Amino acid sequence: MKVAVTRSGGFAGLVRRAEVDSADHPAVAGLIHDVSLDELPEPKRQPDRYMYEIKIGDRSAQIGEADLHGPLRDLVDHVMTHGS
Repeated sequence: MKVAVTRSGGFAGLVRRAEVDSADHPAVAGLIHDVSLDELPEPKRQPDRYMYEIKIGDRSAQIGEADLHGPLRDLVDHVMTHGS
């Protein structure tokens, strides 16, 4: 399953995108099962903070940097570090 993360905002307003396939990243496959995009809080835009759009297969959600915790933070970090 494809997992894509788009990070936007921050001080400079730059956009960065990364994507991995869980078939090639066993750690991502495990994290996908611990994440529910349906239960995320409404994104709150804050000055100079990042916003994340996370796509897992055909599902997607947005979340603010301040609300990014636990397995979702681990998933985002892995995709942004190892993705292309």
